[in-house]
Amino acid sequence: MKPTRVIQSTLLALALIFGSTPLHAINYDVEVIIFEHTRNTAVGISDTLLLPVTPDAEPIPQVLDPANPIQPLPELRLLEHANTISNSANHRLLYHGGWRQPDYSQDTAPYMQIAIGPQLPMFVEPVTEDEEVEYLRGYTTIPPLSEIRYDQGTGAKLYGGIKVWVGRFLHFDTLLAYTPRGAAKSFSFKSDRRMRSRQLHYIDNTRVGIITKIFPVDDTAPN
Repeated sequence: MKPTRVIQSTLLALALIFGSTPLHAINYDVEVIIFEHTRNTAVGISDTLLLPVTPDAEPIPQVLDPANPIQPLPELRLLEHANTISNSANHRLLYHGGWRQPDYSQDTAPYMQIAIGPQLPMFVEPVTEDEEVEYLRGYTTIPPLSEIRYDQGTGAKLYGGIKVWVGRFLHFDTLLAYTPRGAAKSFSFKSDRRMRSRQLHYIDNTRVGIITKIFPVDDTAPN
């Protein structure tokens, strides 16, 4: 191969690598709309209550705290989408908000806690320290004749966490459980979506949907 072609190939490879990875630390505004499908369906429901395992999840900040790297959003840009859902007969708006965060890696990004609706006390099956699970199985009362020691847990109608992190691409992970009012069974909502910043993304589930858009903080492009 001629030296010129070698140089061109090297430059192309570097462009692909660095074009997909941030060259410096950057913050992102993460805006999220969560809504409920009002139609009834049993597709995807578990046989028990579910409690997502999101250790050290952080609450979405509501006030500015200079000591916290995660900050509340200065403004909401998806108001039109939220209003459309609010006026829909087939959907019910559950949450519209978000947060500003650094470009965390997969290992350092915390889950942002989602807890919507009334508290849901439950008894959950314990796990050992070396056992990795994403959901704990829960019950409104301890099953009769059970030899298992159950722990107390508390969820909500929609409970779990959302994690946004950056590798070669931007990622949006969800680990949620949706429990209809008065029900003793939950729907799981787990996803790992690769994202593009400044683009609207829709993540659907049989009972819950999410609309999200992630903006670099220095972005001034229109919605």
